[in-house]
This record gives sequence, C-alpha cells and structure tokens, in this order.
Amino acid sequence: MVNRYLFCLSLFGCISLSAWGDTPLPGEVQRFIDNAEMCQHFAGEWDPTLPEENKKDIEKGLNEYCPQAEKSLPLLKKKYSDNNDILRLLSSYNI
Repeated sequence: MVNRYLFCLSLFGCISLSAWGDTPLPGEVQRFIDNAEMCQHFAGEWDPTLPEENKKDIEKGLNEYCPQAEKSLPLLKKKYSDNNDILRLLSSYNI
C-alpha cells in the first residue's frame, strides 16, 4: 500500500492557487487539496530504514488522507467539468 502512495506522490503536480486571488475555492475542492497535500507529505516522509513506530505513524497518515483524495478526485473532476480553472487545478493531481 505504501508503494502505491509513493507512486502517486511521484505523479503529483505543483499547484499554484495564485489564479484564484482572493476568491475562495469551493469547500470540497479545498478539502481535496488538503487531503492530497497531506498524502503527499506523509508519502514524502516514508523511509524503509525508519523505526517501526515511525513507519506505523506514516502509514496511519497515508491511510487517512490518500484514500479520501483518491476517492474524491474523479467525483470533483466530473462535478466541475465545466469550470476550466478548477479542472486545471484538479488535473495537477494524478492520483
């Protein structure tokens, strides 16, 4: 499972929210971004040489955030299919 998320991490794009300026993103899109970035964070922390306790903490984070991001991405892409800005933002994540 960890290898799967490490693979996903390698596919993450860089995100720039500067195009949004002061306009807040829809809450569900922001939640996706938060989950995806936490998934990315935990995947970046993974190291097979870590003590088992640290590995368990990282796996717990991966299991909490990555499935949520993975599940919501296709739903959000479908819901916002007519919004090019949000689609571009969502498309920068290849989970």
